[in-house]
Amino acid sequence: MSVELKDEILVSRAKEDDQRAVEELIRRYQQKAYSIAYRMCGDAEEARDLTQEVFLRVFRELNTFKGKSSFYTWFYRILINACLDERRRRQRWKRIFFPWKREQSGTEDSDEAFDNYPDMKESSDPDAMLDRSQLTEKVQKTLMNLPDRQRMVFQLKVFEEMSIPEIAGVMNLAEGTVKSHLFRATCFLRNALKEWVKK
Repeated sequence: MSVELKDEILVSRAKEDDQRAVEELIRRYQQKAYSIAYRMCGDAEEARDLTQEVFLRVFRELNTFKGKSSFYTWFYRILINACLDERRRRQRWKRIFFPWKREQSGTEDSDEAFDNYPDMKESSDPDAMLDRSQLTEKVQKTLMNLPDRQRMVFQLKVFEEMSIPEIAGVMNLAEGTVKSHLFRATCFLRNALKEWVKK
């Protein structure tokens, strides 16, 4: 099957029980779905189980997809809700709050705060590569201390490179709310990663 086929065509065929269309949609979205699930729960086996559960739910509910949004948006909305539901189930018996000092000034907005986030691009310098590995590990550990929605917004923006409107669409939030979550998450991380932040 051609990878050039649009999602809409694949969805239409999948609704008619076209197994090749189903397999192509899974191939197209499986890795990103697993990546999001893993960063959300921090456990590889649980992320695999959650990803499988999401795909089962997606294809079970595929006939309810009316095309009012893109399949991309609809799929990620199901994925994100599943991740948040799983987090709530796991934490229902103990809710741990992680306070942070808000570093908001009168002029800095979410985009400006994000611009000051540490550089995590690849480098050919061995010392820089080691630093990047250490930074990535530190970021992952710090992310787990964020409230669920802040962590999800930050993850979609940084790791999945989604735009603010795209995040708003998949999370069913106002763009202003997304920016607020992103700003708070970034401030928290900047405070936790002071030695890495560019001056």
